[in-house]
Amino acid sequence: MRHSAPLFALLLVPTLLSACRRDYALLEVEGAPLTLTVLSPTYGEYLGLPDESGVLTINVTGTVSPADAQVLVNGIRATVDSAGTFSASMPWGYNAVAEDRAFVVDVQAFDPDETVRELVPVFDGNDPRDTDPGAVNGLLTPTGLDALEPTVADMIDSLGLWDQLSSALPSVDTDYVDITPTGITSTGTDADLAPAEDAVTLLITFHDVTMTSDISVLDTYTFPVSIGMGEVTLGANAVPGLSADDMLTLSLTDAQADISGTSLSFGDYEVPDWLMALLADPIASLVADLGGYLATYALDALGTIELGGPFSFSTDLLGTELSARLAEVAATTDGVSLGVTISTDGDAADDMPELTALTAQTPAGLDYQLGFALHEGLFNTLIDATVADYLDIDMQLEGEYADLLGAGIAGLPGGNDIPEDSEGYCIGFHAGDARVVRLTGGVGDPLGRLWLPDMQISIQTIQGGSCTDWLDASAFAVVDLGLNGTELNLDFNVEHATVLYYGAYEQDPTIDLDEVGDDLGAVVSGFAGLALSQASFDLGDVLGGFGDLGITLDPQIVSVEPLGEEGRYGLFMNVF
Repeated sequence: MRHSAPLFALLLVPTLLSACRRDYALLEVEGAPLTLTVLSPTYGEYLGLPDESGVLTINVTGTVSPADAQVLVNGIRATVDSAGTFSASMPWGYNAVAEDRAFVVDVQAFDPDETVRELVPVFDGNDPRDTDPGAVNGLLTPTGLDALEPTVADMIDSLGLWDQLSSALPSVDTDYVDITPTGITSTGTDADLAPAEDAVTLLITFHDVTMTSDISVLDTYTFPVSIGMGEVTLGANAVPGLSADDMLTLSLTDAQADISGTSLSFGDYEVPDWLMALLADPIASLVADLGGYLATYALDALGTIELGGPFSFSTDLLGTELSARLAEVAATTDGVSLGVTISTDGDAADDMPELTALTAQTPAGLDYQLGFALHEGLFNTLIDATVADYLDIDMQLEGEYADLLGAGIAGLPGGNDIPEDSEGYCIGFHAGDARVVRLTGGVGDPLGRLWLPDMQISIQTIQGGSCTDWLDASAFAVVDLGLNGTELNLDFNVEHATVLYYGAYEQDPTIDLDEVGDDLGAVVSGFAGLALSQASFDLGDVLGGFGDLGITLDPQIVSVEPLGEEGRYGLFMNVF
């Protein structure tokens, strides 16, 4: 009987194990790591445009294990079924700024012992690169042509027109009187440019035109005469075009000169009436010759005016190989239209795609001189990779550099817990693969904004020559694109930062990680802003020869306005 209890216990063990098997399995599940997978949206996904009611809904789905874990999506409790599949939805801008063009889906799964978090940056609309036509169309408006008029007038004055005409005019010979031109002068020139269908009308007005001549009577008496013609006008049609070497030109056609009236001055000589009668027809013939020669000379000497160029070029723009070509130029009643093809993959196309033309006023009804219809895809191609390169930062700070540049890190909440034997910092800033440039409407800065919703931040302390994890975060950052003339300025700022790991928090869980994220944003902005200050970006390089007109350009933005097509904006400027 003394052995019966142990025997009974041995017999009972299998039964107990069998009865506990389910509990043991539960213990295994509870001890398994918490896993979270976000299936949609995907990293960097473009969610399209709002529906007819103006709402863009973000639908989030995924799986979690174990299935009884709690899942929060941007603070909203998700529905989780028995298989661990979860879902949640929210309108764009929920728990953020509705005008933001990027959003971070923040999914967190909780069980009693563990928390798992996944951040998924997304964008509204569509990828601008998918709808980029690879071309820019522009318009020089009547207001812009008006601003060019003094330049055209000065150019005509500089040609020495009258000296050449006075030497080209033949003498007028009659049986009794010979008149030989000796010189032509004018006190000034005005030009008037006005757009028309297929041409620009050009009207040149010469003020106070005076032609001096020598008069010989009967080959015996010679005396001077001044023939005053007041205002002489020259009208022509100027047809814009492209030369064989890609120069922008104006070709004159249908030139006509008009001399409305004349007056005669013989200095101290008194001319009798009978001689005046003899002079009337020869002088009229000479003036008529002048008008004819002026029209003919305008077509010959001024026949083709080169405005600038060449407008076909390739350049390395901050690491991006860019090709551009002025493929089309034409006159309309709204001004001179310009079509530029652009490529970052080989030569720019010879043919201009069909794009909606600009009009002489902005969609908001503002006057401007020069406008370009730009697509966001161009900026994404040219800017975002460049900025990402500048924001791909890995550095070590030691010694005095750690004391100086690392002061902001040490100043974060919990910075006092940095190991005393720390020799400095290993710092990594990376723009992340999700980013997009969006243009903004309005007047003034910014012209546009680069959204970086997943800028990755890694800060490690250096101990014993090795880098040890101290802080990891994901920052929602933006780079504002400002325009000063044609120079593009880049202004970096962190909107907020999500701390994913912080060594100080491991030691003191009372630290407010939101406060750490806010202060960290200022630290990152300082580093990144310093890096971007080294970038130089001039839109004049993109437009090539448009800045080479022999004119002092002073570009000022009138407005940036959407043109009714996704991703396409008008950049309207006064440039002269």
